[in-house]
Amino acid sequence: MSMQDIISIGANCIVRISNRFFLLVEIEVEDIDLEEFVFIRISQQEARTLLAEGVQRCEIVNRMPCGGELICVLILAGEAFEVFDVENNVDEAVLVRISLRRAQDLIRRGVRRCTVINR
Repeated sequence: MSMQDIISIGANCIVRISNRFFLLVEIEVEDIDLEEFVFIRISQQEARTLLAEGVQRCEIVNRMPCGGELICVLILAGEAFEVFDVENNVDEAVLVRISLRRAQDLIRRGVRRCTVINR
């Protein structure tokens, strides 16, 4: 089995939160059942370039998606989101707006905080 078979990139998209742009990337490691969403801060120009190259925009909704698996909680600039991995015909990330109180409660109950890389 090659390294490419073990580690893969799943959902990926661009999201804008409070005038900040992020590339969201899902990293999956099959053999150890690891699934992690990473938010990488990018510039507006980098977001434009990636969108022009075909990277999709992340979906932000107000209700939990059907068939989604909650991966982590994202808190940025006073806004909070549950981040779901939805695998229907396509692997995609869906962000659900939630209150800060709910986000803190989920974290207290053991839901991971999403990883954010500010570069």
